[in-house]
Parts: sequence; C-alpha cells; structure tokens
Amino acid sequence: MKKIGIICAMDNEFALIKQTLAHGRTAQIGRCTFYCAEYAGKDIIAATGGIGKVNAAACAQMMISNFGVECIVFSGVAGALSDKLHIFDIIVANDVMYHDLFPASLLRDNFPNCDCFPTDARLAELAETVCTELGLHCIRGRVVSGDQFITDSIVKARIISDTHGDATEMEGAAVGHVCYLNNLPFAILRCISDGADDNGEMDFDTFVEQAAHRCAKLTLGLVERI
Repeated sequence: MKKIGIICAMDNEFALIKQTLAHGRTAQIGRCTFYCAEYAGKDIIAATGGIGKVNAAACAQMMISNFGVECIVFSGVAGALSDKLHIFDIIVANDVMYHDLFPASLLRDNFPNCDCFPTDARLAELAETVCTELGLHCIRGRVVSGDQFITDSIVKARIISDTHGDATEMEGAAVGHVCYLNNLPFAILRCISDGADDNGEMDFDTFVEQAAHRCAKLTLGLVERI
C-alpha cells in the first residue's frame, strides 16, 4: 500500500482532510499530531504543521523519518503574484523557491547546490487532471515562500522581480527543500485567497475558508489517483 504524507499549515486548510481521516488513529511526535488512516487504498499520514518555513520543514522531516512516506503533498492557500491568477484559482507548482533568502545564490553556490526545488512531474500532471474534473481553474507555475504574509504592493513587485514567482506563501519551499534532500517526490497545491497586495489582509479574511476547502478537495482527489 502506498504511503502518502499530507501537510497543511493551518487548521482551516486541514479541516476537510482531518474530517475525511477521522476513522483512523493519531500519533504524537513531539508537539505534532499526525492523523493516520487508510483512504482510497492508500496509507495516509496527515498533519497541520504550523505556519512558516521551520514548522513546515520539521513536519515534513518527521513524516519521512518516522512514517516512511513515499511522497508529500502540501495543501493550502496562497497570495497571487501572477496576473493570470485570481481568487479561488489553483496553482499547481512546477517548482518552489525562497523569496526571503539573500543573496539567492547562497543555496546555488553551496550545499545542496540548488535554489529552486522541482516538484514531481507526475503528481503535478495528476493534480491538473483533478482540477479539470472538479471544474477548478488552474495554472502550473512557480510558488515562492518566505516568513512573511505579503500585504504590500511594493514588496509584491520586488518578489516578482527577484523570483519570477506566480504565487507566494510561507511553507512550500521549505517542504520542497526537505523532500529534495531526501530524494522524495512532492507536490505543492495552492488555492488563491488574496492578491498579496495592499488589500491582501482583507481579501484573505474574506476568502481563506473557501479557498482552503477547495484545495483540500483537490488534494483528496489527487490522493485517490496516485
């Protein structure tokens, strides 16, 4: 049976997944609670890892080291950088990178000699297919991460210029980094909750619940097809 890890940052992103796995058991490792259940013929290990890069990286490594997951899917919301993305659209990441690492060449010029972590092509293609089946508009692109909630159009413009990113959030690159170090396939799925601009905080508060639910449905649909 395939063993798949699912990580979300926040409880509202995790709600539908937690409900779906309610028939299973929980395992406590340190301060993290992992929900373990069979779903769609797969062994699922899922958790709310918390907000930010360190929380996400720690959760991913716990899943790999303690449960032996064969791939990790990160599900949640993001702010749009690309003008091709609007509220409730989906971005299926082709790759992930940090937007708050300066200079960006540090990771490229030193171990692990990679500053942009590619997602698994097969998982991304399957996620695109599920989006079509669910009637969700999606694009493939670059997701960039930093320990910042972006609500400033000037900061947004700087991130776009520096990274050529399509969406921004706070965890994906850290999960990708850990998976890259472990030679583990991963997918980053995000539903747009805001424009990462001067209206970002108000938009986020308005749309986060619906965006989180849509991405969770996509994630469960992807798991069914892996």
